[in-house]
Amino acid sequence: MYDRILVATDGSENAGRATRHALELARQHDAELHALYVIETRTGYDNAIVDPEVVRQNLREEGEAALSAIEASPDAEVSVTTVIREGVPHDELLTYAEEQKVDLVVVGAKGRSAFKTILLGSTTEALLRADTVPVLVIHGETGD
Repeated sequence: MYDRILVATDGSENAGRATRHALELARQHDAELHALYVIETRTGYDNAIVDPEVVRQNLREEGEAALSAIEASPDAEVSVTTVIREGVPHDELLTYAEEQKVDLVVVGAKGRSAFKTILLGSTTEALLRADTVPVLVIHGETGD
């Protein structure tokens, strides 16, 4: 049923839950697992206080740490391809899914957004609206 599964991560707890689901699905289906971290480029850091290159480097380091955690997970009984891209998260996820012929995208319902009252994060909602690849949305545990 699934030959290639893509999990989106931003290092958040919800992404961690999505990753555990993706790892288990990949194991059950003997599927390739791809993990993608997208450095958001829409955020403006054009003031004299914050250097955009420092922000980009910090985000890259966060992405490397999040992807390394997936590779090192004790649940990782499958091989994992990890990728960092820069751009608009949902666009990069959809492009990658198309390029790699992904059968399923697994995402957390919400990422690191400060808007805890939103049911779905903007990236997750955009993936669902695109309707080009099946998307499995993993919601947080009770109390999130």
